[in-house]
Amino acid sequence: MTLTDAWQAYMDVLRDRAPVTAAAVRAPRVLADREAAEGATASWPEELREFFALHDGQAFRSEDDQFVGEVLPGVELLSLEQVVATHKLCSEILHPIDDLGPDWPATVRAQHAGDTAEMFVPGYIPFAEDGAGDFLYVDTREGEQQGCIRYFAAEAANEGGSLFGSLAEYVDSVRRSVESGDEHSYLVPSVTEGVLAWDVDFSDRPPLPPQSDSTPLHLPFPLSDFQPSLITADDDLVDLDVVRAVVLDTARSLHPGAQVQGGEVVFRRVPRQRGVTMNSVVQVDGDPKFFLTIVTGVGNEVLVHELPPGGFTFVVDN
Repeated sequence: MTLTDAWQAYMDVLRDRAPVTAAAVRAPRVLADREAAEGATASWPEELREFFALHDGQAFRSEDDQFVGEVLPGVELLSLEQVVATHKLCSEILHPIDDLGPDWPATVRAQHAGDTAEMFVPGYIPFAEDGAGDFLYVDTREGEQQGCIRYFAAEAANEGGSLFGSLAEYVDSVRRSVESGDEHSYLVPSVTEGVLAWDVDFSDRPPLPPQSDSTPLHLPFPLSDFQPSLITADDDLVDLDVVRAVVLDTARSLHPGAQVQGGEVVFRRVPRQRGVTMNSVVQVDGDPKFFLTIVTGVGNEVLVHELPPGGFTFVVDN
């Protein structure tokens, strides 16, 4: 299946099931504009050129500021201008690589597509972003994995490996998720009044009965829910970089001397709303540990607790 085939098949599904979101996809720009964007970034492989010959991103909100959905799970499909702007910004913001040794830049220059650079390099072309500094990109560097899809985190750079081998694979996987209702990128698709949303969905899961070995966790206020798809970068948001730092600091205090990594939350945006919760996975000496983070509603202050084996029983102190 070619990328054009995969894209057209997905657009057919969107027009049928989520016409409001489908209508938010902008028509492709003329060839001269696409070539200018490539010239301002790095040499694009043919599939990436084909990708932007099919669209020019999506409008994330309508003219009257209504949410019109997300074509891709949890991220906004970028226009040419946004691709160039994101590429330029990331090229100017250098990630700390001092601890990797003086030969690391030479190592990066010798890498191939799919290798982890621990920093942004010109051959990364962003095509979708989450509004909080993280984005999906095409690794255009030479090698067998040229054109693979990867995730770049503002805090952790590109520590993860390849997510999909090509844009065609990625687009086709999104189509299949929308058609089946199955999870994609930790998110579940749903359509309301023609708008496609991607949420962490726990609605079909029955409440878990308290376990006999669960640990009571006393809270000063009740927990609350929120809908991730309705949150935008313009809302009052918690700084997830600060949250991650607090989670890692908590993990280090509970496991002194251990190597602690990770700490990212599943959500892309989290409102500064008292009682909202987030889960994080922290690698402690290579073993995964789960942490519960609770927003207090005051600045970026959060309550962080490592989940015990039996989980928590929540007790609200009046």
